Amino acid sequence: MKITTDIKDSVLTLTKLIDNIEIIYGKKKIHHGALSSVTHEPFEVKILDDECKEDPEHVIDFDLAQQMTIKFFDGTVKTYQDEVE
Repeated sequence: MKITTDIKDSVLTLTKLIDNIEIIYGKKKIHHGALSSVTHEPFEVKILDDECKEDPEHVIDFDLAQQMTIKFFDGTVKTYQDEVE
């Protein structure tokens, strides 16, 4: 998944407004949870995965991600995915 300016802007500037992030890697591989940390350079996003009790912190792999959905506290939802060619 391409890291676009819009993705960076949403995660870097609206950090305190994000309620939950869901990442889909494939049909059976989904991670979702609260935002844990964000690094600007190199761009890296970590979430606290609700499902993984042993290792709850998940680093988003944008190379493998197919879709990313950001849910904000005000009810707004933004979904990002690569364009199908």
